[in-house]
Amino acid sequence: MLNKRLFWKNVVGVKNNILAEELDEHSLIWHLKKGDQVIGEGDTVTEIPFIVSGVLKAVYKDEFGKNRVYCFGYIPGETATSISSLKAGVKAACTIVAVKECTLVCVSLDYLVELVKSNIEVAKIYNRMLSLSLKRGIEHEKTIASYDIRRRYKWFTEVYPGLAEQVSKKDIASYLHMAPESFSRILKENL
Repeated sequence: MLNKRLFWKNVVGVKNNILAEELDEHSLIWHLKKGDQVIGEGDTVTEIPFIVSGVLKAVYKDEFGKNRVYCFGYIPGETATSISSLKAGVKAACTIVAVKECTLVCVSLDYLVELVKSNIEVAKIYNRMLSLSLKRGIEHEKTIASYDIRRRYKWFTEVYPGLAEQVSKKDIASYLHMAPESFSRILKENL
């Protein structure tokens, strides 16, 4: 059985034992099956899930109504939300779906907002996660804008080692902004 207190301490990086106990008391464990949705694009966010295990994808509808993969989540301790700010009433920018079985530890958004305001340790963890998310977004944008499709796939395998075996080829192609046919050709070339 998952020990939430140890998850907060060892995985998320909470150093204060009292804070880890408090987070343990205020959190729930979610188990998802492949295809389960965490939240839908445009829904009001009430819970902030943190990844324990598994793989998630964030998708959004483009201007033509087609689903596009925005990112993947699989690193334990990362949040599994698609929000631009931590405030009450914030809407999810993407739909979050389990690519395979997942376990998440969730805390209420309201509780987390209060912790970020009142606890410097939680504020630092939040800022670290926000910075990492921004860095990944910028790297992805630069890759899509600067590299040809072969180099995009190479970048993907370097930045996300082992993930190509866990997610669909269609989702990788969407994430890398390439047609599935082009992606299939690249895979054949790399055999």
